[in-house]
Amino acid sequence: MNEAELLRRELRAAREELVRKRSQPSDDPDAESQLPLMPDRDEEFLRLALMSIDELEAHVDRLERDLSDIEDGFDIPPDTE
Repeated sequence: MNEAELLRRELRAAREELVRKRSQPSDDPDAESQLPLMPDRDEEFLRLALMSIDELEAHVDRLERDLSDIEDGFDIPPDTE
């Protein structure tokens, strides 16, 4: 599996986790960073369940940017000499 596909898989998992957290009413502010008991979760992405909503949003942004860089080529700033 190439790097772009790995990023796509993690991006999909992060978005799913973000949707799951946003859809849960939370009276307890610490509840969003607890690992839920969900046996069907991909072990590779369990760390996403421990992230807060803000952390997940930032992570999704970074993954989208990284994927775009891989697909479109990296933006290399011109020399400023």
